[in-house]
Amino acid sequence: MQHKRQLNLLTALPAEAKPLIKCFALQRHQPVGAIPLYTTQGIHLAVSGPGLKSIKPAISYLQAMTPKGSQPVWINLGICGHGSLATGELLLADQVTTPDGLHWKLESPAGSITNHGQLNCVASPQAVYQPQMAYDMESSGFLASLRPTTPLDRVHILKVVSDNPENGIETINAKRVNKLITDQISQIREFIERVAEDG
Repeated sequence: MQHKRQLNLLTALPAEAKPLIKCFALQRHQPVGAIPLYTTQGIHLAVSGPGLKSIKPAISYLQAMTPKGSQPVWINLGICGHGSLATGELLLADQVTTPDGLHWKLESPAGSITNHGQLNCVASPQAVYQPQMAYDMESSGFLASLRPTTPLDRVHILKVVSDNPENGIETINAKRVNKLITDQISQIREFIERVAEDG
């Protein structure tokens, strides 16, 4: 699939990446490195591993693989907890905060993703959910690693709700994460293609 702009995708978990790999017919990049990388023309997908410490090396690797002179669109795709939305709902982050006061505002492209909202990046999975608040463990590291060199209008964070007050973190496993992403893959693909064209 031909894109006007290079797309760099980042997931934390292999189960989050697998539906994307299938959807875009991505191929494992060889030689195999410590950070799994899947590619096709115009798209690079890295699987970082969970948590903040895993994000910066994955982004550095993607940056090294990005063609010189290109201005890629960056998308962090994964799961999140949410205090109000049902499991399986898509959320496009319009701001990211951390418990210690860091804050980023993001642009929300017009389109089919109806849920926009705040994402609170935390150090460990949440068992207590605030209304209208989403929770993940990678977004602040994603933004902090990119911010010095990448304008935030080329950075997007798209999450699928995996847990909430009715369905806690104990319900999450790789099979369920794969299904949650797969069930939304049409909308995810539409979003990815739109931001690549708008790039």
